[in-house]
Amino acid sequence: MRSFLTLAASALALAGAASAQDMVVLADKLFTGDAVIDDAAVLIEDGRISGVGMADDMEWDDDAEVMEVAVATPGFIDGRTVVGINGQYNIDADQDADEDTDPNGAELRVIDAYNPYEELIPYVRRHGVTTMHVTPGDVNPIAGQSAVVKTGGDILDDALISPSVGVLFNLGETPKAVYGGKGGPSTRMATASMIRAQLHGAKAWADKEDAGVDLEKQALADVLSGDKKAIFAAHRSDDIMTALRIGAEFGFTPVIAYGTEAYLIADTLAEQDVTVLVTPVLGRAAGRNETLNASLENAAILHDAGVNIVFATHQEGYVPKTRVLLWEAAIAVANGLPDEAAISAMTTAPAEMLGISDETGSIAEGKSADLVLFDGDPFEYVSHVEAVMLGGEVVHQREE
Repeated sequence: MRSFLTLAASALALAGAASAQDMVVLADKLFTGDAVIDDAAVLIEDGRISGVGMADDMEWDDDAEVMEVAVATPGFIDGRTVVGINGQYNIDADQDADEDTDPNGAELRVIDAYNPYEELIPYVRRHGVTTMHVTPGDVNPIAGQSAVVKTGGDILDDALISPSVGVLFNLGETPKAVYGGKGGPSTRMATASMIRAQLHGAKAWADKEDAGVDLEKQALADVLSGDKKAIFAAHRSDDIMTALRIGAEFGFTPVIAYGTEAYLIADTLAEQDVTVLVTPVLGRAAGRNETLNASLENAAILHDAGVNIVFATHQEGYVPKTRVLLWEAAIAVANGLPDEAAISAMTTAPAEMLGISDETGSIAEGKSADLVLFDGDPFEYVSHVEAVMLGGEVVHQREE
């Protein structure tokens, strides 16, 4: 089999036209997101997958462009990030994830701050991310509405998959630190009470006839009706349990972001069918009090307990303001998580959580041809992302 490197010129030639012609990707190993196929072929037509299986069982046109690789996976989906609303320079001008003027920011929308020309987008794309769940930051107890975007497109409309998929709630130390001196919640009790009060208010508003326009209450009413997901960012296990109590009170199952101590209550999370956005695997244990119990085995323990896990990067306080999703997953693999489970946590699991599994998240007939192509084991440090395909177009090609 020819190496991928011999096809670099061909791939570059395809970069502008791949979505309009037939292509075939031949992979020594193919992770579809649901299974692993050796000596596989993926057929691509008009930007979508038209066939997948063992190469010996597949047929394609003689004039189809062929790319041969060691390993292929679905395009990665970052389960939670601020890329696109926080920028690479880490200055006020490109930091829009946190609006710290009101502890209730339910009406705030990520799409109104998203910059498709932010340089961090091609940075994460060349590491395999083709879809992002972009959320607000950590400051507000009720932070605002998240969105799902592709890592391509010159304007928001070209990238947008879902303009408002969930509302982010923040528990723990950060809201206390920000609002304690502003007359807002200064304890965990007050943060939880404020969230509960706002949810009760939204319920009462939704039950009224002719209630009038209230953007905050409408967003929270959508959480209560199930139209939007409730995403609770929490590190400590007691904060995670607070999120579960609030969810039980109002009839929803929260998605847990961070989940630093989730492994301590893995059986409870599995019993309640809670999804955990493991963020990040390489979190600094000494960074703050609530992360002192961080464990590199968190993802593996949760997986073994039957908890649905999704990998995410979220944000960093230093340049370039984001982590690399693939490297976070690789550390989890090095600490006991099976390869297939790690791939799933970046592909099928986030696609299902975000309600986009009909379009992307796995390599299956009819879905968008979002693929990551490697020259070796994706979780080995010496391997490279050779190319990234988005909708059948080669949007990244590794330079020699």
